[in-house]
Amino acid sequence: MEKKVWVISVNMGYGHQRTAYPLRNLTFEGKIINANDYQGIPEKDKAFWESMRRYYEALSRFSRIPLIGKATFSIYDEFQKILGFYPKRDLSKPNFALRQIYSLLKKGWGKDLIEKLKENPLPLISTFFTPAFMAEFFNYPGEIFCVVCDADISRTWAPINPGTSKIKYFAPTERVVERLKLYGVRSENIFLTGYPLPLENIGSEKMETLKEDLRHRILNLDPQKKYFEKYKILIEESLGALSEKSDHPLTIMFSVGGAGAQKEI
Repeated sequence: MEKKVWVISVNMGYGHQRTAYPLRNLTFEGKIINANDYQGIPEKDKAFWESMRRYYEALSRFSRIPLIGKATFSIYDEFQKILGFYPKRDLSKPNFALRQIYSLLKKGWGKDLIEKLKENPLPLISTFFTPAFMAEFFNYPGEIFCVVCDADISRTWAPINPGTSKIKYFAPTERVVERLKLYGVRSENIFLTGYPLPLENIGSEKMETLKEDLRHRILNLDPQKKYFEKYKILIEESLGALSEKSDHPLTIMFSVGGAGAQKEI
């Protein structure tokens, strides 16, 4: 029988849910668990999550108020900002946001969820850093993985003691790999995997669905055939011959994030 895993997400915006969706076929009983909204969650834990969500969403919307709103949000943003990548240096010192998370863990935040998962200690894959921290803090006996869903990340993604942590990271970009190293995560705990895609967008191991899609995307994105002329051999070796024209018009999607702060763009 194929071994399954726990997949943990949070329903606070679509980013973490979107990352968990492609992993649903790996899950125990086909269920993705939301750490902030699972059956039997203690009221105290739910209140912690809800206060976090309300605080961030309020600040996101408050930022639209002239002068004072932007100033207030910039102060908050200072606590979670991504520091400059160069020059490369030790960035393992915990930031304010990370210390706040661990102060809540010391009060028992997340213990109920981890105790429930301990009853069947399958490998645990989280698409948000906080449940991964919870699992390690409350001594989850199984393997703990964290899927990074951003192209670059702040210090908050790495645990408070990264050098001794057992959390393993799936990184979507080389920049995230290097960031995690700067934050003190051991190299053997970092895997460059790319961002997870649903199987229906990939096909089999030969990736026939993905390649077919890419063939038509290239036609839409390179109507003058400049890219094709330069990389014709590479394209045909990897994807096969291109059609004369795409099977669909060029479409662009803007995915709104920031708890609704971008909806007016």
